[in-house]
Amino acid sequence: MHPRNFYRDKIDFTQLADAYPPLKNYLIQASNHPNKIIDFKDQAAQRCLTEALLHRDFNLKMSLPPDRLCPPVPNRLNYVLWLQDVISASDYMKEQNAEVMVHGVDIGTGSSAIYPLLACTLEKSWNFVVSEIDPSSFESANRNILANELNDRIRVIQPGASSPILLPLFLDESKCFDFTMCNPPFYGSIQEVIQSAEAKQYGPNAVCTGAEVEMITSGGESTFVAEMVKESLVVRERCRWFTSMLGKLSSVAEIVEIFKSNSIDNYILAEFVQGQTRRWAVGWSFTDIRLPDSISRIPNANPTISKCIPAHNTIKQPVLSASKESLCDALTSILSSINHLFFKSIHNRTTYDMDVDTEPNASADFLVFAQEDTWSRSARRRQNQLLDKSSGRNTFEQSSGSAQTASDLVHSSRMACSIHVLQPPANDSVVPPSNPALTESKSATVTATENFTMEFNWRQGRDRDLFASFCSHISRKMR
Repeated sequence: MHPRNFYRDKIDFTQLADAYPPLKNYLIQASNHPNKIIDFKDQAAQRCLTEALLHRDFNLKMSLPPDRLCPPVPNRLNYVLWLQDVISASDYMKEQNAEVMVHGVDIGTGSSAIYPLLACTLEKSWNFVVSEIDPSSFESANRNILANELNDRIRVIQPGASSPILLPLFLDESKCFDFTMCNPPFYGSIQEVIQSAEAKQYGPNAVCTGAEVEMITSGGESTFVAEMVKESLVVRERCRWFTSMLGKLSSVAEIVEIFKSNSIDNYILAEFVQGQTRRWAVGWSFTDIRLPDSISRIPNANPTISKCIPAHNTIKQPVLSASKESLCDALTSILSSINHLFFKSIHNRTTYDMDVDTEPNASADFLVFAQEDTWSRSARRRQNQLLDKSSGRNTFEQSSGSAQTASDLVHSSRMACSIHVLQPPANDSVVPPSNPALTESKSATVTATENFTMEFNWRQGRDRDLFASFCSHISRKMR
């Protein structure tokens, strides 16, 4: 489950029923459970539970038709929180607390329209164009959006049978979006639905409330998402991130193979576990925005899925220092010595904290922009060959030079990365200093050192080797 999902703790159904009295009608005392719960195989109880959670925790009104899918809130919240991370990390240049409108697309929003309703409640700057092909679900989605007075931020369109899946991106070629999201039908036929239920040893834990139009599509979910990938090859950078949920582990490998066959190397994967339910999210982009491993890769992936995991965008390097301040001073000095490099120090993270155990202000952050490799030995040799023989002046400007403004350097850069100086764990062992330059003090006494970590995150660019070379150079200099 996503670390910010507050349903990580078990739901107290009695407390929830106090906040939403209609739920009291469905509370039962199970023989093997000390507290009251609901019967998850009762469709009406499931719908009332979803309504109760949305009412208490998000102040949302929800009307769920009895013949359509009842969306579990914790599972849906996982996807929205991950998208928050994706967009926040993509906006790494945005000033903290700056409000920038974010435009999303929800493909097949369903009768509840739960994804855009949750997202717009959590993010006041987000708005949506959502599609729904089923007439009954289309009408229900509109009712739920109107009931929550979000019709000025969520617009529902109804595609035709032959319309593109990504129809909102084809309606106005001048409009760009920040992301798409989709929870496609899992199954390719009704037989697959039956086989899936029979494969569960003790039967399903909850009753299936989905209608056939919500659960079945020709070829199943992998064929559906494959068509989305095909359509995305047309609109490309008019959307920063295309994403979709997947319900089958086998679908992940199939979609990643489609990425590779279409030379899409900028893709991301996430895994969400809710009780005994496991889901995956996949995303891809034609931009040069790169996301940290905490968002783009599944940690501790099992062998079945490990071959699908994208390449690392995060490199961590341990370093010894007497203090964070002396380490940052040394790092600043090294960055300042590199020609044709621009960097700036930032004191607050511009992304959501991925590590729930990280203390506030536990990192000192730098943003670094490079137009080319000017740090390696071969690059320095090339620079020396370009010395102006008449004046001895280097034709490459220093990072503090006036030939180009900082804005020019940032916008023309071929590589952007962030460097986070992470505090050592509490009570970390004290070791002798390996680099006196990092522990030098005014007194003659040598200061003991601590284990810090430099975390490099590739933020933008298409040349992975350039990012890796830069990280290697800084790590060597800091030893």
